[in-house]
Amino acid sequence: ELGELEMKVINLPGPGHDKLVAMGNRASELVFSHGTRLHKDSDLGQRTHSAGDGAWIIRKCAKILRGSVEINFEEKRTIFTFRAPMKLHETLSPGVETFHLPQGVWGIAIDDSKIQRKLLRRFFHHAGVLEPRQIILGQTTEEIATFVDFVVDFVTRHPDDRFFLIADENLEMDNDDDKGAASIAWHETISGSKCIKQIRNTLDPEQERRMLALVRSANDSPQDLALYNSRAHGYMPKVPLRGISVRESVSPLWKKRFPPKSKGNRGDWDTDSETCMSRIASIENLRDLTLISPMELLAELEQIDTLCVRHRDNTSKDRWCVLWDKLHQLKGDLKSVNVDDKFSSTIYLIEALRGENHPANFMSMWLRIRSDVVSFISQR
Repeated sequence: ELGELEMKVINLPGPGHDKLVAMGNRASELVFSHGTRLHKDSDLGQRTHSAGDGAWIIRKCAKILRGSVEINFEEKRTIFTFRAPMKLHETLSPGVETFHLPQGVWGIAIDDSKIQRKLLRRFFHHAGVLEPRQIILGQTTEEIATFVDFVVDFVTRHPDDRFFLIADENLEMDNDDDKGAASIAWHETISGSKCIKQIRNTLDPEQERRMLALVRSANDSPQDLALYNSRAHGYMPKVPLRGISVRESVSPLWKKRFPPKSKGNRGDWDTDSETCMSRIASIENLRDLTLISPMELLAELEQIDTLCVRHRDNTSKDRWCVLWDKLHQLKGDLKSVNVDDKFSSTIYLIEALRGENHPANFMSMWLRIRSDVVSFISQR
């Protein structure tokens, strides 16, 4: 039975966008016309040898697939949509839906975000780590500063156990552990992947073989992924939490690190346990959707607001680093609750601010970001 694949690419307005909006449906028709370039008379200051056939070729390809493409120029964004009939292909390997880590595994994670620490506890639950064996760190500067020593000591004191380690890539340390109104006079960002590398290098080979260590980050460029994979055993993206997606992500990484002793061995869970897990999967997903409270997102907005007001006349590189780290944390949290792509454009706005220096248009961009998040919260 055929279904339909729909892919949307959403971009922010570019040069001449207001003119395209004013053209209405005519602009959409011209985009896919043979030999047409809508920006040929614009003042972009750039020359091009393009014949203007790119979109026309895309439409031809879509028709070969019995599909369609369209583009809509809205007031605040441009949406390109591709649709095509598609047959669903089951890619899950046997046992993934009910995969759980073997009993006795320790789950150790660190993140400086309160929201992410809550999600990590739930993440470990979906992966099969029992609550008494979950250790979630990152609430204080001390926990971040002593993370490497803590893990090395803990692994050493548990010579017969295996460990599932997750570290956020950007761990903020400052003198404001309660995130209150105190002035942040000192600030430093620690790399979670670098911590993992230190841990792996410090442990002896036998100890390191008992650990699966992953980096978790909102940044996923090819350069970022290459760095994570060079230091850890793998990478976990910050995405909306779902029980099945957790098991899909963890299962291949765990089985690669700890190959089953016999073909088809899926751990210590019997058939009754698997049936039970399948029955409660939908209930778990409902719980995941309500795990993050609107007040927690509002608290992050207020934190950034405070920094904006406190340092509104200070655009130094050091102060921007503090502000960017808070924005990066917000980006990661929004990615984790980005159900139905509600925050995709907001995440894009935050990423557009990335850089070493304070952007000249920061306040206008921040007000747009803040407005999007507040609008979402008010609808819940």
